[in-house]
Amino acid sequence: MRQFLVLLAASYAGTAACAWWLSGFVPRFLLPDIPFLAIVFAGLFLHGPLGFFAAIPPALFREVSVSSPPWTFFISSMALYFASREIGMRFFLRAEYFILTVVVGLLLAESISVVVLMLLAGSRPFSFLWAAQEAVRIAWTGLLAVPLYMDLSGRWRRVKE
Repeated sequence: MRQFLVLLAASYAGTAACAWWLSGFVPRFLLPDIPFLAIVFAGLFLHGPLGFFAAIPPALFREVSVSSPPWTFFISSMALYFASREIGMRFFLRAEYFILTVVVGLLLAESISVVVLMLLAGSRPFSFLWAAQEAVRIAWTGLLAVPLYMDLSGRWRRVKE
């Protein structure tokens, strides 16, 4: 239960900081996607119903804070949770480069799925500038995920012991 509350508080604080406090000063692509990191962490390291329930609030936070067609980011976030859960169940993720590879791969897959969903909804989100911004966002969020995940998983492993 403590893990659920920590992820809920972190994803809400990250969404609030990125969407409401910093959005006027810093471009969106330079801000880390904290709810994304919470969803992937829940999929990789929290197994069972606790991980599923821990992924729902960040998915809702992403849906509310990003302007897109209805349910686009919630559906892609829940698909992201299930993909990261499958990766977490099949691979033993302790090395930093595995975590970086998984997070960058999931960010790239999510960006492509959001583009496909937005194209199916009738909008045209793709441009060269958007692709450059997505590359910066993917690199920044992926590099932030490695120390964050290593620290949280290490702390929770020590608490269990």
